[in-house]
Amino acid sequence: MGIDVEIYGCLQKTLSSEILMAIHVTPGASRSGMLGYDQWTKNLKIAVRAKTEDGRANRAVIHVVAELFKLPKGDISIVAGQKSRTKKIMISGHDIQLIKKALARSIS
Repeated sequence: MGIDVEIYGCLQKTLSSEILMAIHVTPGASRSGMLGYDQWTKNLKIAVRAKTEDGRANRAVIHVVAELFKLPKGDISIVAGQKSRTKKIMISGHDIQLIKKALARSIS
């Protein structure tokens, strides 16, 4: 149970009920997917195969998050860190408890 509570540190609910997720991206990786959780920075670690050219890595991040959490890509946007490896993702229109359950399934 302790690990579950820790991994939720990357999630934050806004006053308007959107969910913010802190992530750290590794572009140009050999495979795309979740690498784990950094307990010190409270970032979910995500790898994408795409390079950082022309926003490809950002689009790949949205794709990976959509696949991991089984969400429509249109409900996911990058709200901070477009040119950084550390990003804030906003998920709109979904319950944070469902996101927490999906995160726990993905990390284990």
